[in-house]
Amino acid sequence: MTALEKQLFQFLQDRSFQRGTFRLASGAISDYYIDGKMVEAFSASAYLIGEVLYERTKDLPIDALGGLEIGAIPLTTAAVISYHLHGRTMEGFWVRDKAKEHGTRKTVEGNLRPGSRVVILDDVITTGGSAGKAIQEVKKQGCEVVLVLALVDRLQGAAQFFHDQGIASYQAIFTLRDFGV
Repeated sequence: MTALEKQLFQFLQDRSFQRGTFRLASGAISDYYIDGKMVEAFSASAYLIGEVLYERTKDLPIDALGGLEIGAIPLTTAAVISYHLHGRTMEGFWVRDKAKEHGTRKTVEGNLRPGSRVVILDDVITTGGSAGKAIQEVKKQGCEVVLVLALVDRLQGAAQFFHDQGIASYQAIFTLRDFGV
């Protein structure tokens, strides 16, 4: 774990990790919850998120990064700002849960072009279903998914899900084991 990742983990532990009874997006019930938005919308940790995502993706031959709204919007924003601060350009995008009913009626927001090589971002992954929706939509746009990258993996089947979807590379910066679960 790098120094930046250690700092980010401390924010996740202090601001995001909760014990209790929670219903997850997958429908499952859990006795703990990791609320990624609590670090995504805080200045110090948002900066760290951008830097960590930059470090994890900077050497990949990619054209864009993004993922499913809502969680991927702040991740994408933090990452593209870090790319800019490091003197590089990077396209960001996010996938709507459903197409807008007005304006351009797009499902994918941002300047994502056919043929782009992309990284799919997610804050907390359980089974991979949310990121899977983003993968399907960017593939419909004619893009290639190079990597799925999560802040936290709850270790409940996402890696196998992505493998079954033909995604060769999946990484999580942290897992539940890091939280002692």
